[in-house]
Amino acid sequence: MLKFTYSTVNAGKSANLLMRAYSCSEYKIPFQIFVPEVASARDGINKVISRVGFTQEAISLSDTDSAFEFISQMKDKPQVVFVDEAQFLTKEQVLHFTEIADKMNIPVYAYGLRTDFQGNPFEGSSYMMAWADKIEEIATFSPNGNKATHNQKVHPDGSRNENGGAVEAGFHYAPVTRSEFDLRTHWVRKD
Repeated sequence: MLKFTYSTVNAGKSANLLMRAYSCSEYKIPFQIFVPEVASARDGINKVISRVGFTQEAISLSDTDSAFEFISQMKDKPQVVFVDEAQFLTKEQVLHFTEIADKMNIPVYAYGLRTDFQGNPFEGSSYMMAWADKIEEIATFSPNGNKATHNQKVHPDGSRNENGGAVEAGFHYAPVTRSEFDLRTHWVRKD
């Protein structure tokens, strides 16, 4: 079983992953956490850290690494696999996680954003949405109290930031509603 849990920023995806991992450790269920290497700019290499301060060791994956190969080479295989920042995975890496679920019969719980700060789907999220057995949203709120659906990049003062790359991990994003995001602004934008 491959499950993809998505949301906007600040919804508690990493905290949810880390709480499930903690539950596994409490019951002596072996688990393994993976995270794309690009997320190390936020959390550091081989780590998952939530905004509420929870932390756990992980295996960082470069664009060419295969989680399936990592698990295949382990003497003691995990009974559960977690993936944080799944939006940064490649199509091939998402396929590797489906193989872990299907060929090894190990449940995979992946967490990530659905879209970038320009409203475009991430490659990893697109294939997670297409190939996951289960898809779940963690709903969160925009600053005005309505349900957030998009991620807005912001400057330190909180104003909107239209610059930079889409593949950029960090805490300089805010959850906003679709109307606050304004899809048309991004749709007609020429980069």
